[in-house]
Amino acid sequence: MAAKLTMDRFSIAARQINAIRSSAMKHRVARMLDEAQGRRHDADILGASLDTRSDSQAFLRVLVFEVLLKAAVLASGQSRAGGHDYKQLWKMLPTASQDEIMGIACARMPGHADLADVGKLLHWFQFVFEKARYSYELQDSQTPEQVREKGRKWEERGALIDEAEIRYYPSELECLTEGLVKYVENAL
Repeated sequence: MAAKLTMDRFSIAARQINAIRSSAMKHRVARMLDEAQGRRHDADILGASLDTRSDSQAFLRVLVFEVLLKAAVLASGQSRAGGHDYKQLWKMLPTASQDEIMGIACARMPGHADLADVGKLLHWFQFVFEKARYSYELQDSQTPEQVREKGRKWEERGALIDEAEIRYYPSELECLTEGLVKYVENAL
């Protein structure tokens, strides 16, 4: 009888701890969603401006994506979602969660966004976050004139995305971001 009473108390305590953790995690995910939505709003303001001088809008959108990806990982039941390895974070999501996010993303801009290779997109989004935010480091061995000339020649060749040093994939990023937003909102 004493053993059963101890087990019942342990079971109740474990459920209470899980409920507290679950509640705290839900609050954290909600804060992450709010932060991401605020930054997304600011990126929209930058995007509407005709007087921008940098890729800050694109960088903000990738930051939004990262926060939402981490929120989705936590909302899916994982206890931790850190770092900037977007492929690893994506792999932490259960297949059903990935499918839900991709379903929403694919419906967002059919025919305008190529979401067939998520791994490639995650690679480039991570590259933008980790490397392109300091694009001057990517061009350390070049003078400003050389950088401009390189860009001019790239434009003359048709500005093919497969030849770009930095690839943003804005339509794909928007679609995946929307998928993550809806997934996280549904989880809350």
